[in-house]
Amino acid sequence: MPTASTAPLLEARNLTALPQLFGVDFTVEPGAVAALDGPSPQARTALLQALAGLRRPDEGAVLLDGVRLDRLTDHELSEVRRRDFGFVFGDGMLVPELNAQENCALPQMLAGTDRAAAMALALSVLRDFGLDGMRERFPGQLSTAQVQRLTVARAMAHRPKVIFADDPALTESTVGELVDTARAAGIAVVLAMAEPSLTVQAQRPTWSTVRAQRPRTARGPRAGRAVRLSEGVLDLPVAA
Repeated sequence: MPTASTAPLLEARNLTALPQLFGVDFTVEPGAVAALDGPSPQARTALLQALAGLRRPDEGAVLLDGVRLDRLTDHELSEVRRRDFGFVFGDGMLVPELNAQENCALPQMLAGTDRAAAMALALSVLRDFGLDGMRERFPGQLSTAQVQRLTVARAMAHRPKVIFADDPALTESTVGELVDTARAAGIAVVLAMAEPSLTVQAQRPTWSTVRAQRPRTARGPRAGRAVRLSEGVLDLPVAA
């Protein structure tokens, strides 16, 4: 019988994004949670953006299901981001003129789903996060906790393969909802954060780290020690 594939869902190979990031090997499995740690917020964001196809690496490769994202056209990358990725940004980036259900449905409609189907799926996801009773309210009419849950619900509404959260301003309980719901759905989560949340730490007892490495030649920085990481915290290598 053929053996099942062990290829990671998302992978970086010798990823370099100058001037912040040097020679990172990184993998994420379906349903795994990875927190990107380290002293440099620019390095965390650079890795997250490269993994999400928001910037092209200077060297190395980024693969999703074995497909080289760094070799795709801009149009193809946009399609991947709309179809396979969800995003949680620190400021939420909700549209104030749209109600909660419309905000949740917007990424699906931008990806080509008709309005009725997108709104129905959005309502189902809002219900999962206890927001179905708030579906007609606008962001300015929601509490801070409700805005956070709406932001997470929107990122999950189209059932992406990976959710990226760049220094998200989320409470512990909202991080817990994000982690638990994503794992149940087999969605990987990549968190770029100043320090791993208590929720993530409690669920990840074993950590793998990469420490900063100083440049070893006059020609510039070399790669730091790289790890293969499926769950845990990656402490990013940065320039000296």
